[in-house]
Amino acid sequence: MRYSRSFYHCLCLTAAFFFAAQPVAWAWSGHALCTWDAVGTMPQVVGHSVPAEALTTFLAMEAAALPKVLEEEEQWARTNVPFYAPRPDALAFKAADGAEPVALKQAFVHAIRVNEDVPFALYVQHPPGTVAAAGREMAWSALSILKDAGDIDQKRMERVEEGEALSVADVIATATDEPDFGLDIGLFQDNGQKQGALYNFGPQPFGNPLLDYGSQAPFHMGFYHEAGILYKAAPFLQHTYPEARVHLYMTLSRFAFAQGHPYWGWRFAGWAAHYVQDMAQPYHARVLPGVGTVSMLWTSVLDKVGVHGPRIAALNRVTNRHTALENYQKNRMTAALAQGDKDDPLVAALRDTSGDATVQRLQPTTLRDVSSVQSVAAADALDAQVERSFPARYVSDAATILDGKDADLYALSRQAPAAEQAKLAGLVADRMRQAGRDTRAVIRAVAPDGTEAAQR
Repeated sequence: MRYSRSFYHCLCLTAAFFFAAQPVAWAWSGHALCTWDAVGTMPQVVGHSVPAEALTTFLAMEAAALPKVLEEEEQWARTNVPFYAPRPDALAFKAADGAEPVALKQAFVHAIRVNEDVPFALYVQHPPGTVAAAGREMAWSALSILKDAGDIDQKRMERVEEGEALSVADVIATATDEPDFGLDIGLFQDNGQKQGALYNFGPQPFGNPLLDYGSQAPFHMGFYHEAGILYKAAPFLQHTYPEARVHLYMTLSRFAFAQGHPYWGWRFAGWAAHYVQDMAQPYHARVLPGVGTVSMLWTSVLDKVGVHGPRIAALNRVTNRHTALENYQKNRMTAALAQGDKDDPLVAALRDTSGDATVQRLQPTTLRDVSSVQSVAAADALDAQVERSFPARYVSDAATILDGKDADLYALSRQAPAAEQAKLAGLVADRMRQAGRDTRAVIRAVAPDGTEAAQR
């Protein structure tokens, strides 16, 4: 079928309208909640501990070897990641012998193109039901560049000292939350932050560049399976970077293990697992779950002639449901873990290894060819179930009224009929099952063959 130029223009406007205003850029609320049980019985993890190590210590010891590793990684990304924006050659990692810690950190963050103000603190996150030791609580500003901690429970964040032994499970789980603490914030040239002018990512392709956390969206979303016509009309939807981030952090993880830095081996692995878990979230794999291309086009036509209500309603609806789903997941899993309820469907699904044989070790193509395919397939059914399971005011077309902190949608979901509660739990458990499977696939792909090398 052939389409007119005006049709493409209209559809492009549709996508631009939606993504310029869509504020949600998180995936699961609390990635650590998705990690403890996913890795808790792995032989590479269970019962093992590693000494905490400052990033600058790692960089100082490996300054001579890192340039080759990072240059090879850059060449891999240029060859294998569609629409990849090459790192400027001037930002290649170069560190003179005896370089000051501040200079080492800046050279590294510029080379991997993350926000240069992220603290990279030494800390550990405790599971729900436990809190930081007295006097070792972490201020939010010591963890993140974001102004608001959102629904992160700061009482469970504990400062640690270099050399202090930490459980491998806690290191990985803690690290899986970190990419949401600002690593991918402010990297585009129109984000108004200093590194945006250096990194060559260009203007932000979608998402709201002015929102506090909105600029991370292209790094945490992967729209790999939309209709071809949508890509022709809105090619910017393909400018996404989860694949590049996963491969980079897995490469750094393997390097750290090989060079005798097990703490950073596991911390980098946790960073990689974050983006893998993002791909289990349908709202990060589909442009607009529950909304077809024709509906998007018609909404754009109406908006163009001055009827703005349908576009606003669609934006409100997808934002409300995305936020409601995360709120439900976070509150349900927090309650289950605090109570030691390992039989909760979501928590139990994270430990389900029945599907692990399908993705034993994460490969460069897994996110695009396996993980996102499954999330896309689940998107419409989950979106419809979210509508049925929560009070209408939280999932309707009304202006967004839930910020993730002011209501417990797990509690509210129990007002729905029992059958609807069970269906929602089952659909979200399926997403957790995928997240658990793919998190373990990351661990198996990076961990040394013998656990001794990974723990020394």
